[in-house]
Formats: sequence, C-alpha cells, structure tokens
Amino acid sequence: MKGFFGAIKTLSHYMYGISGVALVGIMLITVGDVILRIFNRPIAGVYDLTIFLAGIVIGFAIPFSTWRRAHVRILFLIEKVSSGWRKVLMTLTYILGIFMFLAVGRSLLPYGLRLYQAGEVSMTIHLPFYPVVFGIGVSCFINCIVLFHQLIGIFGEGEGHES
Repeated sequence: MKGFFGAIKTLSHYMYGISGVALVGIMLITVGDVILRIFNRPIAGVYDLTIFLAGIVIGFAIPFSTWRRAHVRILFLIEKVSSGWRKVLMTLTYILGIFMFLAVGRSLLPYGLRLYQAGEVSMTIHLPFYPVVFGIGVSCFINCIVLFHQLIGIFGEGEGHES
C-alpha cells in the first residue's frame, strides 16, 4: 500500500509543478499583454488563456497542497478538545472532504464529456474547454485518495501524516 500512496504523492507533486508552470504562464501572458498594449499590439485571447491556466493552477495544486496540509484548518477548535474528540473531528472532516471531492470529480467528468461532444471552445482563440475540465475532475479524484491516506493515518502509526 505504501507504494501506491508513494505513486500518488509523486503524481500530486508533478501536478503541483504543472500548476506552478501555469502560474508563471499567467504572469508572463499578463505582463506581455500589458507591455504590448503600449505598442497597440495586445495578445489575442489573453483572457481565454488566463482562464484556462487559472483552472490548471487551482485544480492541479489541490492534491499536493492537501498532502502537505497547506490548506486552511480550524486548529484553534481542534487543539482545545481531547485526543479522542480530535480523532472524531478529523475523521469526520476527512470523510466529508472525500465525499465533497468525489461529488465534484464525478460531476466534472460527465460535464467535460458533454463539452467535448458539443465541441465547446473558447470564444477568442477557440481552445477546447474539456481538457481543463477533465484535468480538474481527475485532480479531485486524486485528492480523494490523498484524503483517504490521511484518514487512515489518524488510526495507523502516523503513516498518513508524512509530508
């Protein structure tokens, strides 16, 4: 099982890297567009590209951020309860998180398929929407696995608590 979760961690790390590249892309496109507008040569489709890249930034960063516990948690509440209640609260939190990301991923994949079948593309540069939607949907499923790993770590010997 450690090999499986190790592969998920590696995949999450690569997705995090892709999200970082996409973030740099947003920055370069935006700065380039501002500079080129001075010369009356704006970049065509900058809005479309920014939206696509923002979807990649947000969606692909979720699993590794969850793995690293870089997300927002309400620590002041959890730290004030006993160890037993802490386990209960964390278990409920992880289970709710798994179901939420499962529901989002489950709805994004059919939505991406509908976009593909309809041939839906962006208005300006005609990029298809479905690859980003599929990517975010898959990212949600990967995040479910990460949350499950952390859930079993609550009851195991710390194996779900590694960074």
